[in-house]
Amino acid sequence: SRLFHSSMLDIESLARPIVVSDRREESALKYMGTWASTKVNINTAPRHVLEAAFIFGGDADRIADAIIRQRRIKPFENLDELKKLLFGYTDSIGKCEKYITTSSTFFTIRVTAVSGVAKASSVIAITKDGKKVQRIAVMNI
Repeated sequence: SRLFHSSMLDIESLARPIVVSDRREESALKYMGTWASTKVNINTAPRHVLEAAFIFGGDADRIADAIIRQRRIKPFENLDELKKLLFGYTDSIGKCEKYITTSSTFFTIRVTAVSGVAKASSVIAITKDGKKVQRIAVMNI
């Protein structure tokens, strides 16, 4: 997030595709989301990820604050609801719309086991498409 606030950074160039083929179109923005997703879920993303996602439209810190306050009350159902509730930032949100979503297909599961003084934790990343669940990664912490 701090990097995105630098006045010396050309944020528009990060949104441009750097790898383009008939099957792929990738930009640096894909590395901002979880597990290389090209979209950030505004209902679950931490503040620094929200700020980075909205840097392209401006007002990133204010939009991130408003999203976090609102989603504590009720998650956003769609991007139209986001624009309606944050109507003062409609232009900024519109510039970032292709980078944000209100639902996820990527999930993480954290498991911690404790036995006496011993403690072990793992984080499992999965993707879910309908009823199909696929494991992406397992990290032992």
